[in-house]
Amino acid sequence: MMWRTGLRRAFPRTLHAQLMLSLVVLGMLVASSCALVVLQHTRERRIVELDERANRIADLLGQSLAQPLWNVDRDAIDRQLNTLSPNPEVVRLTVTATHYGVLADVRNANTPGPGEEVVRVRPIEFTPPGDAPRERIGEVRVVLTRAVAESGFSAARAVVLCTLALALLVVYIVTFLLIRHLVREPIRRLEEMVDRIAGGDLESRCVIESSAELGRLAARVNLMAARLHDSTASLKESERKYRSIVENALEGIFVLDRDGVLQEANPAMARLFGFPNVAALIASLSPHGRSAVTAAAAPFSTAQVEQLFALVGLNGEIAGMEIALARADGTTLWCLLNARATYCDSSSLPALEGQLTDITSRKQAMEDLTRHRDQLEQEVRERVRTERALRDSREQLRELSAHQESIREEERRQIAMTIHDELGQLLTAIKINVSLLKMRLSQGSDWTPKCNDIGDLVERTIDIVRNVASHLRPAALNFGLISALEWLVQDFAKHNGIRCTFRLEGAEPVLGDDRATAVFRIVQEALTNVSRHARASRVDVILRTLDRFEIEVRDNGWGFDVALATRGGSYGVQGMKERARMIGAQFHIVSQAGTGSTVRLVFGEAVASQSHDAATQTGN
Repeated sequence: MMWRTGLRRAFPRTLHAQLMLSLVVLGMLVASSCALVVLQHTRERRIVELDERANRIADLLGQSLAQPLWNVDRDAIDRQLNTLSPNPEVVRLTVTATHYGVLADVRNANTPGPGEEVVRVRPIEFTPPGDAPRERIGEVRVVLTRAVAESGFSAARAVVLCTLALALLVVYIVTFLLIRHLVREPIRRLEEMVDRIAGGDLESRCVIESSAELGRLAARVNLMAARLHDSTASLKESERKYRSIVENALEGIFVLDRDGVLQEANPAMARLFGFPNVAALIASLSPHGRSAVTAAAAPFSTAQVEQLFALVGLNGEIAGMEIALARADGTTLWCLLNARATYCDSSSLPALEGQLTDITSRKQAMEDLTRHRDQLEQEVRERVRTERALRDSREQLRELSAHQESIREEERRQIAMTIHDELGQLLTAIKINVSLLKMRLSQGSDWTPKCNDIGDLVERTIDIVRNVASHLRPAALNFGLISALEWLVQDFAKHNGIRCTFRLEGAEPVLGDDRATAVFRIVQEALTNVSRHARASRVDVILRTLDRFEIEVRDNGWGFDVALATRGGSYGVQGMKERARMIGAQFHIVSQAGTGSTVRLVFGEAVASQSHDAATQTGN
């Protein structure tokens, strides 16, 4: 019963005063409830934005770390993680490879409490070249904390509650005093109070002199003023929070009107485009500021403004659009644009309210990935082509080896037949003649004709032996390459009836036995091809040693298609090429139908030579 008596004494006893106090308390409770609801709603929205940011960070790292993780490039992985680690909301970034375990683990000093962590885990998949399926090579784990947002809202909540409590106390005291005190001029003061309230002074309160209609009106005016004050304070607080969110956002936030002028922008937008502040950014797109900056310095060009408003007019919003914009220094900036249509207060024309996120690094990473993929595909194609060329070369070498083996077998067969048929017969005839000679000598007959026959047989036998030896290795090679080529030219002209000349331009070269033999065989094979296929009437063999070693076999025959002969398995041409390759020389064939052929052998380095007074020429 004591507390009831004390409560009655503390409160005014008049009905109007009790109603006024009750209305004031109710208004403050409603205002505080509304403020708390707005705070809670803003807090939930920030938490949702934090969750979305965690998703974006996890998705971005899951895509951008594919190539570095495939190459196990720890430096590239650490650079990307360290770029995000300064964010106070980031607690931990961990990259784990499938076969290597944890490759990178970046942590901040802040440690979240229970229930404050926002964890996102995304797989890292790599797309191999070709039609191979995507391969999971690891995962990225992103841990953010709600502590930053919670601390901001806790402080804001405390400020709001303290402000409301203080306002409640002040309103209670003022209302209590106004009810107790009488006003000398109630009407004038009431008018003055109404005028002051109408002028924006929401802190003023009317003095209630009585419980009559004037007192009730004053009470209503006081209630209206209190509610206006609370509403204005709530709006100001909401505006402050909205401005704080916009000012501290990491993404660029802007409002663009139909004329291409920025109505609003946040500092992140200015930093994004390289402007020192928001005023400079807005001035770059204002009608008066366009003349002060170049066209490249304006973030949005006229064509881009038209395109954006056309898209908004069709869809009502723009979601996930990648657009190339210009920074203040003229460089290109790739951004992810999300926007919707809105209306500015000063205009009935639609405006564009949007958000920009810098994706230049991700774009560059994708371009690098595409370039590396194209380069890899080119290398694969080059490798396939090289392998095909090697297979063709091996096949040609096998065919050439088989052809060379068949040539050697044919030469052995010819030598064996020559020795067996001709040399054997001659030796048998010599043996028979010697036997007959012995018989005739015993009978006293004339043996001179038989001796002559035996001498002829011996001469023929010697010629056959020399011929066989010359085919195996010409004796002229023992006296130098020049002598061997002169003998070869004379022998070719003698046996083929074709005019063949040899000409030396420069000093006589000094070659090793292997090189000299290879050069001789190449010229011999070229002359053999002329006798078999060219139908020529003249052949010239020219050896030049002026600045480098070069030998040329030129005829005036029918000519042939060099590419067709090479593809068709011309073993003579392949043999000459192989001999040239073995001695480190360059082999060339130039020929056209009806113009003859030219076979040229060139040494890249200089060849030692002996002094020679004049060019030597041999002909037939």
